[in-house]
Amino acid sequence: MNAEGRIWRKSSQEFPRSSVHNILHDRAYIGEIEYKGEWYPGKQEPLIDRPTWDRVQALLGGSNYHAQSLTYAGEFIRCSHCGHPITGECKTKQTKSGPRKYIYYRCSRYNAPEHPRVRVREKDFDEQILAVFDKMRIEDDSVREWFKTVLASQTKDSQAESLSQRAELQRQETLLVQQQDRLLNLRLADEIDQNTYAHKATQLRDRLASIKLQLDVIDRSHDENSELAVNVFELSQTLREQWLTADYNAKRRILEIICLNCTLDDVTLCLTMRKPFDVLAEGLINEKSRDDRN
Repeated sequence: MNAEGRIWRKSSQEFPRSSVHNILHDRAYIGEIEYKGEWYPGKQEPLIDRPTWDRVQALLGGSNYHAQSLTYAGEFIRCSHCGHPITGECKTKQTKSGPRKYIYYRCSRYNAPEHPRVRVREKDFDEQILAVFDKMRIEDDSVREWFKTVLASQTKDSQAESLSQRAELQRQETLLVQQQDRLLNLRLADEIDQNTYAHKATQLRDRLASIKLQLDVIDRSHDENSELAVNVFELSQTLREQWLTADYNAKRRILEIICLNCTLDDVTLCLTMRKPFDVLAEGLINEKSRDDRN
């Protein structure tokens, strides 16, 4: 928006990131109104449809805006020695050219007796992550095309599982609708107060919307699922370039997409990768794969 010359306000022309974050979380855009800290269905026409709003919330991850956040903190990494989360700290040191900031990461139990006193620079973590991205890169164009074809064909195997998941989600949807009815009856009978009703009603609406979103995802066609798998692979081929220009939120999103979990063993990041990134990261797909394509 800033690049397009859109103006936030006369006193501050650029859109603040924190303000954009608040806008994306504002339930008023889906037709709700706030009253005494609770949200109620309003009579105004929604500006944003609920599935779109839910997808945005999923992408935001339900997290708060961080103006200056540490990429590898926030319980993304666990200590392999004790299992506690790795935390970050920013230190300022005086240099000949003036004050300079350094970011280090350590276990939250760093000062505990007999705990390894290991601190790792953010720069070292970045180098390890970039090394993983480089391993996932397939240089041979023909092998990349072959792997995309394999990914697309493997989505057929998920059809039976999708039917089972759909049945379970429909069962949960029915239960949520029944809970909404019971909650309304409790309010009509004056057995719960207005604030409790509003709070619980909002929770049920959100859960029901989440179920409907998941059903919508399952109902996508096979071709759409195949396209998604191919897009994930194409993402893996440009991760280094994206990482070098990404801000905190984009980096965390990349890490969440490719990693199931992560531990710190001494100074080494140990990543458990999501499929199909795990295959790429292990180097199982390379130029030698051309001999096995038939």
